[in-house]
Amino acid sequence: MRGFTLIELLVTLAILAMLLLMAAPLAADWVHGARTLQARGTLVQGFENAKALALRNPCADPNATGTPAAAALEAKIEGTTVTLNVLALPQGVSGCALLGARPNPQWTARLPDGVGLTLNGTLLTTSSTPLTVNLDNRGLPAASIPFTLRRGGHQNDETGTLY
Repeated sequence: MRGFTLIELLVTLAILAMLLLMAAPLAADWVHGARTLQARGTLVQGFENAKALALRNPCADPNATGTPAAAALEAKIEGTTVTLNVLALPQGVSGCALLGARPNPQWTARLPDGVGLTLNGTLLTTSSTPLTVNLDNRGLPAASIPFTLRRGGHQNDETGTLY
């Protein structure tokens, strides 16, 4: 019975090493893409929660146009992670204490580590003020809000519009 020679073993190890080196960037790219997709789902979920809160707003006439913001989706950076908060905004209507009694934030979530957020053309950074999307009592923003979530390069970008 004949075994492997040292040359055969080294050639096999070299081929395996090259295959692993080629697979590592693809695996990292796959992870980055999965994280940006997860971040998109979280952002959309937060926006939908803000819409639901705005529609339940007891402090303003329903379907009134030009009403002030009833709820907001706020994005801010805490450390290296983007945190999303849904906030109930008081209307200042006399006799309406329900909204003032609600604790803020109403809903909170964190995007996966390392995912960057650009909301309405503004990149959220550690030095920037929180980005806020205000919704009226019909659950609508003043205008559609484009967003980009980025991690690991442009090929993994998740883009969309909140409206």
